[in-house]
Amino acid sequence: MRTPSLTLPRNTGGGNRYAPFFIVLFALCIASSATSAFADDSPTEIDQSISRGLTFLATQQNADGSFAASQKPAMTGLALGAYLSAGHTADVGQYGGVVRRAISYLLSAARPDGTFGPSDRPMYDQAIATLALAEAYGVEPNEEQRRRIAALLSKSVQIIVNAQNVRKSADFTGGWGTAANSADSDLPLTGWNSMALRALLDCGFEVPKTSVSRSLQFVMRCEEPAIKGFGYQPHQAANPNCTGVAAICLLLLDPRDESHRKTANQAAQYLMTHRVEEGSQYMYYGFFCTNLAIFENGDPSLSAISNATSARLLKLQQPDGGWPQTSEGPGRAYTTSMSLLTLTISYKMLPLYQR
Repeated sequence: MRTPSLTLPRNTGGGNRYAPFFIVLFALCIASSATSAFADDSPTEIDQSISRGLTFLATQQNADGSFAASQKPAMTGLALGAYLSAGHTADVGQYGGVVRRAISYLLSAARPDGTFGPSDRPMYDQAIATLALAEAYGVEPNEEQRRRIAALLSKSVQIIVNAQNVRKSADFTGGWGTAANSADSDLPLTGWNSMALRALLDCGFEVPKTSVSRSLQFVMRCEEPAIKGFGYQPHQAANPNCTGVAAICLLLLDPRDESHRKTANQAAQYLMTHRVEEGSQYMYYGFFCTNLAIFENGDPSLSAISNATSARLLKLQQPDGGWPQTSEGPGRAYTTSMSLLTLTISYKMLPLYQR
């Protein structure tokens, strides 16, 4: 797989001119990862948990291909990402139909201008649906579907960039808020939109360099320098969830910058002593953010965090294979998708999960 770069060839009709080569390499990467995950024919407890979780999640898909009862584009994007991160692609194998229906729903749910809605949190829908479709684009076997996905993604790039460029106060400049015209920004939304931009770059879509740099500037404004943690917004107290998000942004958007890598390393150390608490608000989201941050950091000494998170998720999994509903998101499709996205990070099947 080629290394993502901010200087990618300009697209014609939304697609990278190296796309066929990219698809073949991505498919080979998935095949080799899937083989290595079960090379000894002895799936681990985590592998078994993932398998049971995917089976349960399939029962949560609606007739139209969506997941959950509300905020469907975002929830469908998370579920689609869970299947892709476990190595399942459209039209192939046990969950090929589930994946295909999820992709078709997202394509049909988008308006002609590329936005998703109606929604009370439109930039969550935009970011997460875009992220999932960008990941699906890399392994889409149907050329007509690839063209449809590419056309939508080329619109979504501009929607995300335009939302970032809304005139805001100095504290909030460069980030994203709940709506496309939000006057404020927060770190979780900035994280989702930043991951979407990274996925679009991986696919060869053109993203302004200034959009990446301004996003990182907002992230740094959320730091609580004295303890090297990050808060929800500038000047707010640090917490594990937002510190994980910040480290992800720093490591995914500008991995070669030594200053950003140092800050991300310090954030990882913060996570060693500030764990996501059992039953805390947005616990499943926190598990995902902290585990991805630790994985992207790559320091083996930090593995205690990810090991502990995995153990907690295994303990919380229900007999039917899903994870329990909480007030964090709309139903068990959400908690199960987030749990699977967390547990499958080590499979390294998504470009987002590759250092």
